[in-house]
Amino acid sequence: MKTLRIFLISLFILGTMNTIQAQKVDLAKKDIVVAENIEVYYFHFTKRCPTCSAVESETKTALKKFYAEEMEKGIIHFTSLNLDNKNNKKIADGLKLSGQSLLLVKGDKHVNLTSQGFMQARSNPEKFHEIIKTKMDELL
Repeated sequence: MKTLRIFLISLFILGTMNTIQAQKVDLAKKDIVVAENIEVYYFHFTKRCPTCSAVESETKTALKKFYAEEMEKGIIHFTSLNLDNKNNKKIADGLKLSGQSLLLVKGDKHVNLTSQGFMQARSNPEKFHEIIKTKMDELL
């Protein structure tokens, strides 16, 4: 009888732990916007080099240049997120990112422009703007 009691208590504890874990996963997923709108996320750290800052500023410039109306209507959102903030780190984890990143998100489609941003934002911003426009047009 004592063994049965220990077994039932163990099952209850394991079931409770699984429920708590499932709730944590659901909360992390709620931080990620999944919609028909396009979310442009730029993840960075507090300490930033000139290239990191250029990726953000040139992304904003391109979005304003090509998509001012869509941004005004709320169809396109730009969000800069500091990875040193725990809440922002959860969003990055949910998107499977581990570091500085530039990401376009529409529903379950993710376009990672990090490499292009770091290669072009300072040296050839016009080319970077065109890359953003091409990828955004594919999502619209």
